[in-house]
Amino acid sequence: MTVTTSAPESPRLRILNAYEAKTDLLLSALALVYLVTYSAQMIFYDPGATWFTWANLFGQFLWLLFAMDLVFRIALSPHRGQWVRTHLLDVITVVVPQFRALRALRAFNSGGILSKKRGAITGKAVASAVMATALIVWVGSLMVLSAERGASGAEIKTFGDALWWSFETITTVGYGDFVPVTWMGRTLATLIMLVGISVLGVVSAGVAATLIKQNPAPSAPTPADEVLKELAELKQMVAALQTQLAGSGGTPTG
Repeated sequence: MTVTTSAPESPRLRILNAYEAKTDLLLSALALVYLVTYSAQMIFYDPGATWFTWANLFGQFLWLLFAMDLVFRIALSPHRGQWVRTHLLDVITVVVPQFRALRALRAFNSGGILSKKRGAITGKAVASAVMATALIVWVGSLMVLSAERGASGAEIKTFGDALWWSFETITTVGYGDFVPVTWMGRTLATLIMLVGISVLGVVSAGVAATLIKQNPAPSAPTPADEVLKELAELKQMVAALQTQLAGSGGTPTG
């Protein structure tokens, strides 16, 4: 008999796994902190204020941490191309500055701070999809406002406009009352519509699964069940005959 053994884990991979296990929660928490500061900057936009300058510096510092984390993990990965393909969100949020706010979605990955909770948040696919959708709407609103602010012919000028646009875009309603005019805004619109369609599929599947659990289909009777049913019917017939014989004064035989 041939005994197959798995290849031993390389030292670099062991270091990478240990590093990710210890830093995933911290990095996802920092991503949410960055989202808070970014939200304040976009909603209360005031480039001349001191707090705005400090928020910018803090955001750049966090981006530097995320960039160092990305380079370190790529360097340790035995299969760098495959690692990059499976961590596209991390790569995009570091390489493309306009997408930094999407870093907050890291909280929903397998090691994220929100995925560590159980129950109504991640214990059910539908609840998790709703939370992710709310985050996408919020982040999309902030990012499109940043992209459209100051653009020639821009229709999205306030956070209220951006939030309304994000809601109608993710639901694929598209009234057309607010239309992004920049390439960044239109790219975000495409991504948000794709997310809306995906979430609709997740919610529909979750509702269907819940209904099936609550109303399971009757199982087909097995041969043993049919035999037991026939024996029960025969037993009832014999009991009825005995009762009739006893009532007519006869003596049952057997």
